[in-house]
Amino acid sequence: MKLIPCALGPSLKLDEAETLVPNFSSATMLPEKTTEIALGCSAPIDSYRTDFLFAYDIFPSFIIRPESQWVRENRAMRIGDIIVQRAMLPPIGFGLCAEFAVRISAVFSEPRKVGFAYETLAGHLERGVSEFYFEERNGEVFFVIHTRSEPGHWLSRLGGGLFTLPYQRWCTRQALRHVKQRFWRDNANF
Repeated sequence: MKLIPCALGPSLKLDEAETLVPNFSSATMLPEKTTEIALGCSAPIDSYRTDFLFAYDIFPSFIIRPESQWVRENRAMRIGDIIVQRAMLPPIGFGLCAEFAVRISAVFSEPRKVGFAYETLAGHLERGVSEFYFEERNGEVFFVIHTRSEPGHWLSRLGGGLFTLPYQRWCTRQALRHVKQRFWRDNANF
């Protein structure tokens, strides 16, 4: 993790992040959490525009400003791609930026589920796997965030229950809200 003033711009580069290894050995032993939001529409999922998810437009820009390898290379997301995440501290769009990286570990393209998963890399504040996907269940479409993770950096472990976990819950709620708004902006004609 790099902690720098946001005004200085990115310091962790994609090519540097590509050399990083996962910061955990097995996600199966990490705490599991699933949060979701109903999008208020009926399926099938492939009738809706969901491409913004694959541009990693999940978190509001006042929380995270990502740089994604596939966006930079002007192509579709694929397994092995890197995202450099610039988390704003505090989350007001400026101040300090904590920079760290994740690697795409799965891409879902099923009739009732579309999305992706990533794994955290060395230096990330968390360690584990996160999945972000749209899912059709019982004729309704949901956006789901499923994680197996825990604080992974000494700074995030130090703040654990006092700061890190409440902040993660807040960021997750913001992401759910952001994705639902973006979904309806892109699918206003349905």
